[in-house]
Amino acid sequence: MDAQETRIYAAVLITSVVLGVIIFFFVVSIIRQQRRNLELHKKNILAEITTLEKERSRMAHDLHDELAPVLAAVKMRINSFELTDDEDKTEMIKTTEHLDALLKRIREITFDLMPNTLLRKGLTGAVKEFVDYMSHQSKLEIRYQAEAIGSLSEQKTVNLYRILQEVVHNTVKHAGATILNISIHQKKNNIVLSTSDNGTGFDYEKKLSADDGIGLKSLKSRVEIMNGELFLESKKGKGTSYIFQIPV
Repeated sequence: MDAQETRIYAAVLITSVVLGVIIFFFVVSIIRQQRRNLELHKKNILAEITTLEKERSRMAHDLHDELAPVLAAVKMRINSFELTDDEDKTEMIKTTEHLDALLKRIREITFDLMPNTLLRKGLTGAVKEFVDYMSHQSKLEIRYQAEAIGSLSEQKTVNLYRILQEVVHNTVKHAGATILNISIHQKKNNIVLSTSDNGTGFDYEKKLSADDGIGLKSLKSRVEIMNGELFLESKKGKGTSYIFQIPV
């Protein structure tokens, strides 16, 4: 190899190295930017969900501690009236029945917004209470199994409970199922929440992209901020199965 060929070879080699370094730093920059975008996305989702949960807690408190006692006092006041006219008595009975229905609805809304059991007994206790409640309110047979799990942060406890709520409500409203199986257990360092039903099933990708796929998007968002994984299998006429794996 003469001197000119050596210089050409060296120039090509240097150029290749420089291009390689530039490409390397370009790829690293893209990866870092994607990570920053992902972290920012998670922070935004977390902020939205945190704000939503605070608002739910506030509404539940207002309904339970302020509105419900006022309505109960109104009912007691109405029942204390001594009426002699039969029509007035009939109207009073109807009014108290409406108040009873309203108080019942307030309790249901409060329970849905923020069940006190979730704070007192933790995830498995709150789920048990919710499952019992939904079993009485719908024709769906819910089979629930839970094993002892490690302590979870309040954020993860609330998010897992909301995930289960969403799955159960979707099953009741849309699945056409008669049986829903729910299982919660700990597998090594993961909390595993699994559900399966015998309903009609659905097209996951189509449902997720549609305007009415808000519930599925909420599930994905809550799993994402907990650094968990969501596995879903659903086929037309063969039911739907969810598996949520959340690190402790």
